[in-house]
This record gives sequence, structure tokens and C-alpha cells, in this order.
Amino acid sequence: MSESFKLFRLQQIDSIIDKGQARLAEIDRLLADNFEIRLSKQNYEQTQRNFFEAEQNLRVAEENVKQQRLKIERSQAALYGGKISNPKELQDLQHESEFLKKYLVTLEDTQLEAMLELDEAETVTIQASQELKDTEQKVAEQKQILEREKSDLLHELEVNESERAAAASTIDSRAITLYNTLREQKNGRAVAQVIEKSCAACGSTLTASTFSSAQMPNKITRCDACGRILYAG
Repeated sequence: MSESFKLFRLQQIDSIIDKGQARLAEIDRLLADNFEIRLSKQNYEQTQRNFFEAEQNLRVAEENVKQQRLKIERSQAALYGGKISNPKELQDLQHESEFLKKYLVTLEDTQLEAMLELDEAETVTIQASQELKDTEQKVAEQKQILEREKSDLLHELEVNESERAAAASTIDSRAITLYNTLREQKNGRAVAQVIEKSCAACGSTLTASTFSSAQMPNKITRCDACGRILYAG
């Protein structure tokens, strides 16, 4: 078994490990991400604030109507109580009473609007509460799936690491050192297959001497263009 094949096989294992570790990192990020819940909770809290504000507006409107009705009662009592006989004063009281009644209509309209706004705010709050519960349940289910996947990946990585250690133990230490250096320099791809007399990594056509050298089982040959170790199969 040639050194280049051993290194190529080692790279295949490392690629699987790299992919697994990348997915594990993504899973950890997803497990830590509570954006959907935060957004749903913020929406629910805002609807609660709107509901409390609508409640306060209704209480103010109800109190305004109550006070206006008391004013009308006092005006009516003064107008028809018989204590005032001056025509001018009676006329002024009559005008005041009419004004108070007209303004009461306006206040009652405001009260009705406040009641409708409170009803709507309550409906929206109930919907937001349900949406929050649904989101929490959905996220919990998604995280259960991710936790299972993470557990499976950790087991697979343990197996792959053992396989890697066994594969690396059969390779010359100098070749391993070169391989590790190239892995760091070449974005994880230290070994390139030779396909149709070309380097599969960079696409460069190999010279006749490089291609011939790459076919020798006990010789490590590197691509003249990208420097990767060549595996001719």
C-alpha cells in the first residue's frame, strides 16, 4: 500500500471528521439560539402593555363619563330646584345644562371606543400568548431532534477518531508532518487525486516526470502548481 494512498485515505477520514465537527458547532449554535422565543416573548409582552394601556384608557373614560353625569345632575338640580328665580341665571343654567349633555355624548363615544380597543387588545394578547406557547413547544421539539443528532455525531466522531489514529499509525512520521502542514495551508485538503494527468485540486496538467513520479508507490510527489501531495490511484 503506497504512502500516497495512505495519506489520501487519511484525508478522507479527516474530511469526515471536519464535516462532523462543523455540524456539531452548528448544532451548538442552534441549541444556544433562542431568537424565535425571544421575538415571540417580546411580541407577547408588547401586547400585554397595550392591553394594560387600553384598560387604563377605559378607566379614565368611565371616570370622565361618571363625573360629567354628576355635573349634569347638579346642573339639573340647580335649574329645577326652585332656588333660582332670576331669568338670566336660569337661562345661563339652561345653556350650561345643554352644553354638559352634548359633551356627555362625546365622552360616551370616547368610552365606547375605549371599550372596543380593550376588547381588541385582549384578543390580540390571547393570540400572542398562544403563539408564544406554540413557539416554545416547536423550539423544544427542534432542540430534542438536534440533541439526538448531536449524540449520534459524537459517537460517529469517536469512531472516526479511532479509525484516524489507526490509519495515521501506519504512515511515516515525516509524511504525517508534511500532510498536517499542508492541511493547514490548503484549507484542509493536503492530498489531491490525479485525474487524466491533472491535479484534481488546482486543475494543473502534470508534467510527464511529475505524473510518472506520482505513480511510484513508495514516493511522495507534490503538485508543481499547488504543492499538494499527489495520489495517482
